[in-house]
Amino acid sequence: MIRTLWFMLTTVVATCVGTAIVVVIGLFKRYSRFAHRYIVQGWAKLLIRASGTRMRVEGLENIDPDRSYIVVSNHQSLMDIPILLAALPMQMTIVAKKELFRIPVFAQGMKAVGILKIDRGNRAQALETLNRAAEVIRQYGLSVLTFPEGTRTRDGRLQRFKKGPFVLAINTGMPILPVTINGSFPIMPKGSLRLNPGNVTVTIHPAVDTTGYRYEDREQLIDRIYHIIAAGLHDTVTVVS
Repeated sequence: MIRTLWFMLTTVVATCVGTAIVVVIGLFKRYSRFAHRYIVQGWAKLLIRASGTRMRVEGLENIDPDRSYIVVSNHQSLMDIPILLAALPMQMTIVAKKELFRIPVFAQGMKAVGILKIDRGNRAQALETLNRAAEVIRQYGLSVLTFPEGTRTRDGRLQRFKKGPFVLAINTGMPILPVTINGSFPIMPKGSLRLNPGNVTVTIHPAVDTTGYRYEDREQLIDRIYHIIAAGLHDTVTVVS
């Protein structure tokens, strides 16, 4: 309980301070690399330390620092966003579900750093968000972090993927960088705010070129990425067939 309270306090204070700094920087430069490296990633690393999470990253050699990616990851815990922000040495924006923007302080922080809101129940709005993501990619040269399951798993199982991130990759011609997270599910699972410190492994798989895919091939691409991520899961995690 003490660890949970300490983590919550750290999260609120760090988010308030970080948001204020990013807002000021944003007045001069949108999607600042300085802000991402020192404020956003610093925020993520601080939260990981405060949570007692021990993280190991595998496959960093699969990232080309001169390229942008559609990062596609499984989603087990509230900790996944700070985990990936800290683990991946690249500037990213994130496509996040609209429900996260209802959380006080956290919502202001997400808006300040340019995180994109998606309404999973509104197809027109979801398409608009994906078009905005494509604009950000072209204008700022960023990578985009996505969770194609659409929400955190309730039971640790890898859920079926939604098509949005894959359509975005096909439309932009950007490579997909599959990432598997192991160990974050028990730390802070869906439906619980209780913190359970643990060990997390982030596995970065080789990037998948999407230039040969058309919209009609989206299911084939989804299936390919799903199985890459699933293959990196430990035996304790079940895959939905």
